[in-house]
Amino acid sequence: MKTLYRYIIILGALTCVASGTAVAGERMVFKGTLGKNAEVVLELEKKADGYDGRYFYMRHGVDIPLHGTLASLKEALPRLEAGESLAADDNSGRPIFVDPATGKPRGIWQGKINGDTYQGTWHDAKTNKDLAFDLHQVGSYNPDAVKPVGVEAVTAAITPGVGSNIAYGTAISLKNTPYDYLKMQLPLQLGPEILRKNVGYRMVTDPRTKFAYPRLTRHPDPQVLASVNQILEQRHWQMSLAALECKATLYTSDGPAAGSLGDYDSETIGVRYLSATLMSVVESGSTFCGGAHPNNHYDPFTLDLIQGGYLDFNRLFPVRTKSKDGSEIDPVLANFISRKVKAEKKRNSPDQDTDCSDVLPEYLAFEFDEPDKISFVVSGIGHAMGVCLGPQLVMPIRALKPILKAGAKAYF
Repeated sequence: MKTLYRYIIILGALTCVASGTAVAGERMVFKGTLGKNAEVVLELEKKADGYDGRYFYMRHGVDIPLHGTLASLKEALPRLEAGESLAADDNSGRPIFVDPATGKPRGIWQGKINGDTYQGTWHDAKTNKDLAFDLHQVGSYNPDAVKPVGVEAVTAAITPGVGSNIAYGTAISLKNTPYDYLKMQLPLQLGPEILRKNVGYRMVTDPRTKFAYPRLTRHPDPQVLASVNQILEQRHWQMSLAALECKATLYTSDGPAAGSLGDYDSETIGVRYLSATLMSVVESGSTFCGGAHPNNHYDPFTLDLIQGGYLDFNRLFPVRTKSKDGSEIDPVLANFISRKVKAEKKRNSPDQDTDCSDVLPEYLAFEFDEPDKISFVVSGIGHAMGVCLGPQLVMPIRALKPILKAGAKAYF
């Protein structure tokens, strides 16, 4: 039954692409040129009164809202112009499609869809300039099928700019998310290769979002190289999309972060450890795109360069055990951390603030650090305790020996 259901969904999507007609709840995605050589990607969703949509220039990656009919699709204006708001406060959060000074739209897409092609003329009322556009449909998708849900959605609502509108469990691809996938197809700026014996990496940068992110450049196993880079690419894309989404708020917000990259361009991302078996990366910073407070974060993750995916630390030592309420820290690890914390307190001042070590077991994460260290990290804690983010216990990897499992030998 599930196979039949998937077949029906795929068949419906293919039919939509072939016919150029809109399916309720789905968005059609077109790619092509505006004028002689400006690459654009445009998205349309059928509504009762016409179409809602958005488009971006490839070189900028910033969404510009659209609304109207195919013959007269109005383009939104930036809400702030020359430092002044174009609309009253009661219109905050909504795009402005009509110039208040003239009572008319400035940018208008005038065209029609024939099969899988959307063609016509873009008109700039301010300069009375016309440009031809020729766009071809490359896919369609349902945004509700890929959006964040549960805790991820709540977090994004409380702290705008935390992530994109795509759930982390969804692969950003031409099939799943054609509009955002195409947005990421811009050549990256390549940093120098950094070698660690028979493995290496380099930092790469999307020139539109400005922050650098790692890619593995060499590894003895080509399949591991490919699977690890897919993970790194998806994480990079998620952050870039969130930064560009924040920049696009220049059409929907008058706030202090509107039109900015949400401080993603100040993000600190680095490879802390790399061997033929393990790669630890840390994403840290304080992003802000409006809301109650910034997203102060310290997010380490470690990749398994033997298996070719995220490292399950339970392969190395006991981390969590299942319980009726879900899972909890393993008693062996809890006792190990407790002993190490007591030893640290004894070596340091007795008046040292101990709040962070107290929350360590609940918000525990790990990272490896070169040349041969492991850090026990507080990650994912609430805004009020953000001062605790980061490493709380740092020790040589050999200090793990009392709790290491037999299989850990393969990694060190």
